[in-house]
Amino acid sequence: MKRFQLRAIFFDAGNTLIHPRVEELARDLTEQGYPATSEDFWVAERAGKAKLDGWLQIRQGKLPRAIEHYYWREYLQALMDRIRAPESEREHLMRHVAERFGDITLWSNVFPETAPFLEALRAGGYYLGVISNSNGTIEEQLRRVDLVRHFDTVLDSALVGVEKPHPEIFRMALARARVEAAEALFVGDTYAIDVGGAQLAGLRGVLIDRVGAYPDASCPRITALPDLDQILTRGAPS
Repeated sequence: MKRFQLRAIFFDAGNTLIHPRVEELARDLTEQGYPATSEDFWVAERAGKAKLDGWLQIRQGKLPRAIEHYYWREYLQALMDRIRAPESEREHLMRHVAERFGDITLWSNVFPETAPFLEALRAGGYYLGVISNSNGTIEEQLRRVDLVRHFDTVLDSALVGVEKPHPEIFRMALARARVEAAEALFVGDTYAIDVGGAQLAGLRGVLIDRVGAYPDASCPRITALPDLDQILTRGAPS
């Protein structure tokens, strides 16, 4: 039987490497008369992920090339429920929050352990890449927060024409890295999009779950990037 050595590690970007300044969004909503906290955004994130996972399961593998809009619709609706926004104001508020999230510069929170851990992976000889469902500006934002230098390649769905979980975007990354799927690992924060998509393309997946959206995940699960080291030490998950 042919054995494969792990040679490449790919990462999601949003909520994996970079994070939105939700405390700023919470203050914004509060100033408009709708008291909100960061926890309201975490609750919405958990709800959006649960809805998305269920929706993808009933599609039985018939994946569209774009899917992010579904997650964000569910996320924003859950947020409106959480802050008890009246129906007459929901469309306006949802559009406002969506526009804020769509501004890539909002995604500027980087946990202090991220850069040192990526540097250690590079020193270990791994090919590192990013596969992101974004709007064409993710590489620019990674450069702005001084993370892009750690990566050999960055794939932005808006530029390559297909979003995760469609396996095509993962295959593009494998081709750039010149590795086989069994030699690669993908780390992301959404089970259906990140881990599920990676598995469809033959990669092994690790779920980073900082907000507790997947307590019963049927795959390796971490809550901080450095926890990945334990998985790599034990051997890449199958």
